[in-house]
Amino acid sequence: MSTELNGVRDVWEHLGATDPYWAVLTENEFRGGEARTEFFQSGRTEVAGLLEVLGHDEWPADTVAVDFGCGVGRITFALAEHFDNVVGVDVAASMLDEARANNPFPDRVRFVHNDASTLPFPDDSVDLVVTVITLQHIPPSLTIRYLLEMIRITKPGGRLLFQLPSHMPRPEPLPTSACRASIAVLDAPRSLEPNESAYVEVSVRNDGDSAWPVGRLLNLGNHWYRDGEPVLWDDGRTAVAGPVEPGQASPTQLRIAAPATPGEYELELDLVQESVAWWANLGSPTVRVPVTVRAAAPVAPARPVSEVGAADAAGEPEEAAEAPAKAGSMQMHGVHKDLVVALFDQLGCRVLNAIPDNRAGADWVSYLYAVEVGEYQLRLR
Repeated sequence: MSTELNGVRDVWEHLGATDPYWAVLTENEFRGGEARTEFFQSGRTEVAGLLEVLGHDEWPADTVAVDFGCGVGRITFALAEHFDNVVGVDVAASMLDEARANNPFPDRVRFVHNDASTLPFPDDSVDLVVTVITLQHIPPSLTIRYLLEMIRITKPGGRLLFQLPSHMPRPEPLPTSACRASIAVLDAPRSLEPNESAYVEVSVRNDGDSAWPVGRLLNLGNHWYRDGEPVLWDDGRTAVAGPVEPGQASPTQLRIAAPATPGEYELELDLVQESVAWWANLGSPTVRVPVTVRAAAPVAPARPVSEVGAADAAGEPEEAAEAPAKAGSMQMHGVHKDLVVALFDQLGCRVLNAIPDNRAGADWVSYLYAVEVGEYQLRLR
């Protein structure tokens, strides 16, 4: 497995084990598995819109639909209300454990764990592949590989429906006189285990002389310091909700991940206009919070077979406890629209539509692509 794919898997295993619903839809209402009815209803609404884009009035009864990057099944279960054979695929086993526990359609929905850069389906074996808010978290080289795999597994005449950011337009820099902020920490952890993730509640006040408008890639981010020296520069990021007028404050919530080595640290919070500057470099004050990264609790070793109870030995033996998945932050990536269209054209597929899309947020130019797979026979193995 590539280093890139290892990193993607580790991040999503951790998110799936700690806050899977929020990781899929990063809205406060879904933290801790709350509002599940609304969560899954959003999948039904989204799938209805996706199928409308494809324009198929009727699909054959034996249609096989694949949800790539299925997470806990938000889109998968909605697809099962339209198709009798749906497969959810995800890199994170922790996400799939939750999806299987929720599965209301065990007769026609199954889930497959896949942490390879290939897809676990034969050539020309599925009719429809759907993926939204997934490829944007995968490095471009892997995204292209997965797009090739989607072509390989889809029957000629089948459809791909996927969302993918294209690029981040360079924002117009804010005037230096506007780049002044007061950052007040409302709630922050004082102690974390290595790699443990947590939330920091912050209020950010505009102390500049003009508004912070929407669409300027203005984010709250954090760094980690130890003994006065930076040890981890880029960790969490979250958008500052604009517009924010001078004197106004914007409540903001940032997800952070502790460093891997125990010790005494300082968590520094600063604003950044992406592709322009961290505001500390422009004279705006930051804020630091002391955080102790304590040694992780020891992992209990597996019991010897001789100590396993008779019931365990006759059934499923206990497995050794595993260390917590490594923490990390979900990353955003894009592949330029021109490259995506050229790729499918080269491989004999037809791009039916490329619709401007807001799923990647205001900071990205993103598209929802509908593609018809052609007769070209692509073989990667």
